[in-house]
Amino acid sequence: MTNILKSLTYRVENPVRIQKFRTKSNNINWNQSKNLESLNELFSMIDELAMAELQYYYRRRNTRAWISGSTRFFGWVLGTIGLLFPLLAATQSEDFKGFASYGYVFLVAAGSFFALNSLFGGTAGHIRFVKTQLEIEKLITSSHLAWNDFLANSKEDNPNLESGFKLISEYASSLYAQTITETGTWGEDTLSSLEEFRKSLESTKSKKSKAT
Repeated sequence: MTNILKSLTYRVENPVRIQKFRTKSNNINWNQSKNLESLNELFSMIDELAMAELQYYYRRRNTRAWISGSTRFFGWVLGTIGLLFPLLAATQSEDFKGFASYGYVFLVAAGSFFALNSLFGGTAGHIRFVKTQLEIEKLITSSHLAWNDFLANSKEDNPNLESGFKLISEYASSLYAQTITETGTWGEDTLSSLEEFRKSLESTKSKKSKAT
């Protein structure tokens, strides 16, 4: 547990995690009398990497949840005000006659908050990170169950090394498959949001040019 907590002090993107893994794995003692202990140590090292990824996506989901909630709330408030102002201006009251022009300003401001949410992956990012976190949690749980089954059916002085390495390799491969898939999705979403934002700016610029 102490080793897992120490691993969380490193950022996931920092290569020091892999350097630490390489150093520890190279120092494993593969003596026949300690093969089961060595396999268990190697499994724990992969588990440390998985826990670091899990903590990373947990932090990221909280950040994206804050961006999503804040931008949607302010967008809703400003958009509601923008819709109400023209309605107030249409009443018979002299106090509200000048409100109509301000409605457009508030609607544009609301749109900016919604664009900010999309551009910085607030809602979409939160959904992705929650999904990835749950997938990694599922992977950790299933891997531990499989590993405990392996330990329960292994002879301490003569474990099945091939089966042990296969379980550990599958754990590592599945872990990186999850993170690589998420990174690819993040990149696609970011590029798509940037392209939509660029098109909206060009559309606004074109309308202004026609107006003049």
